[in-house]
Amino acid sequence: MSVSRHNFLERVRAVEDALGQSLLIDQSLTDTSHNSRARVLRNGLMVVTFSALEDFIRERSTEILAVVSRTSLKFDELPRDLAVAATVEAMRAAHSRAVMASRQGDDPVPILQGAASEIASTSSGPLSISRFALGHAGANIGADEVGNILKTLHAADPWNEITALGSRVGLGSVPLRDAYAQGMRLRNQAAHRASANIQPSELSAFCQHAKAIALGFDFLVSRAARLLHDSTAGFALQARPKLAQDISIIFIDHDGKKFVSKREGVARAMKHESDEKTAWLYAVSKARPKFEAIVLRDRSGMPMKWESTDCI
Repeated sequence: MSVSRHNFLERVRAVEDALGQSLLIDQSLTDTSHNSRARVLRNGLMVVTFSALEDFIRERSTEILAVVSRTSLKFDELPRDLAVAATVEAMRAAHSRAVMASRQGDDPVPILQGAASEIASTSSGPLSISRFALGHAGANIGADEVGNILKTLHAADPWNEITALGSRVGLGSVPLRDAYAQGMRLRNQAAHRASANIQPSELSAFCQHAKAIALGFDFLVSRAARLLHDSTAGFALQARPKLAQDISIIFIDHDGKKFVSKREGVARAMKHESDEKTAWLYAVSKARPKFEAIVLRDRSGMPMKWESTDCI
């Protein structure tokens, strides 16, 4: 599993576990001390959860750029938006990050040297697209930037595609662009407004939305990267394709006794296993030849873990 995906899921699971603790639940109106502590803790967890999603988007994009960098295409055969991101945007973002580092008392020179070397690789090779090319336009990642990452990687209609994938795996059909924007508003309130009071229901809902956004983004960005890596000259000249409908999913569900692997839309089970690890390894072995995705769900049908075999 990718490091970015593992870290994201671990952080969100910790927040979800914390939601069941009495420390986060308001008591009677007279118990002001407890309620004040609960409010501060919930606000902090909202900041942590949104930051986990932002970090995942940045870090997964960095992993994906490493895959794209290994393509056999010449740099000028890549999509124009990606070429601009790998040069102009990377230079701008690296400069901003270096200024920030300098203000914090850190040495900005290594940041600029590393970025300069990566940018130079676009003309002299071997290609190494800078992490600053995607997801580093500012301190925070807005909804538009999430969509632009996917468009830059030559994927069409990103937010509707993310929403469609979230719905297919059982995470609801709420428009996820709106959910992301709402999560960002709640996060900013929690971080900067003294009167902020994030409710357990808001935090719980955003944990589900965050997983849906991360999963949809992950499946799409992984598929886009593989297509770019494997493409031939002329691919970038074609219209951006919609990718979600061509991503097949193998689900692993627990039926109360065993872990059951099934392909989406197919009633018959592929296999029943007595333990989760064996079921996971089986599903991965079946998914890899066809570049299918795998989703492990809990007994309530909620995704707990996923994998894209386009780009591990």
